[in-house]
Order: sequence, then structure tokens, then C-alpha cells
Amino acid sequence: MRSWERLPFTQWADIQRTERYVTVEVRSGYRMILPENDDYTIHLTPDSDDEALGRALLEGLDMSRFIWPEDEPEFFEWQRYVKCARDWEKDVMRRYGYKTRHDFYKNMNWCRAERSEGKLSIVPHKRDKPGLWTDLSPEQTVIIPATRNLVDLGTALRLALNRCE
Repeated sequence: MRSWERLPFTQWADIQRTERYVTVEVRSGYRMILPENDDYTIHLTPDSDDEALGRALLEGLDMSRFIWPEDEPEFFEWQRYVKCARDWEKDVMRRYGYKTRHDFYKNMNWCRAERSEGKLSIVPHKRDKPGLWTDLSPEQTVIIPATRNLVDLGTALRLALNRCE
């Protein structure tokens, strides 16, 4: 796809997992995928079953907005999204008792879910250093048909999280 061509309607969510929690965060945007101002986050326990994981993922994706940049340029201003990211980090660190950023990111797994054109892709990531991530090879991405079946969604999400490095 050429950079000037419009992208297909897409929705996103970011999922983090540690030994203390699982979170699903709503992401919106167009080419830049960013947190919402209220940074709506769904909190789960690490032992949540596939149905609960699927419900949280579906809710996060359903809340995601596909934003044409010319319609809402303020959404893409760096000061706004940097503040959202910092606020999320402070909230989750406080909520789950992390004292340092290093400890917070040390055992974190992170995936990005993307729903578009009838399919759901969940991309697991590799942690290079605490807080710094790279995509894994495309073969590690979990791809399923877009569905509202909570158990299928949760099973796919669990598989992707287990592929994180």
C-alpha cells in the first residue's frame, strides 16, 4: 500500500502481562497508533481464563477509534500522547506496587491486537531492555478470523502472550 492511499478501517488494543496483572488498553489513530486521552484500561488478574481475556480484548477493540488525522489533528500532538503514556505507567505502577520502572518492565509481555478487514492479528513483542520492544518475526503473529466469540479471542490472545520474549 502506498503511503498516500487511505488505510482500511482498523481498530487496536495493547495488552501487557506480568506476574501481577494483565491489562488491555484502547488504542486509536491512523498510521500512528496512540492512547486515548482517558487512556481507558481494563485490568485483569494473571490467572484470568480465556473468556475473561476475550471479553477484555473485545471491549478494548470495540472502543478503538479510526481517526483521520485532518479531522482530529490535536489527537496526534506528541505532548498529548506522551502525557497519556506517563499517566498510564504511573497508575499501573501504583496500582500493582511497583517501586521502580525497571521492576515494572522487567517481566512484562506486550502484544498489539489489530482488527481489520475481517481478521484479527495479535503481534507479540520481544523486550530488548526494560521498556524497549521489537516485533518478533511475522511467523509469531497470531491471526484468526475476526470473531465475537470470547473464548476464541482469549485463546488467541493467550497464545500470542506466550510467544513474547
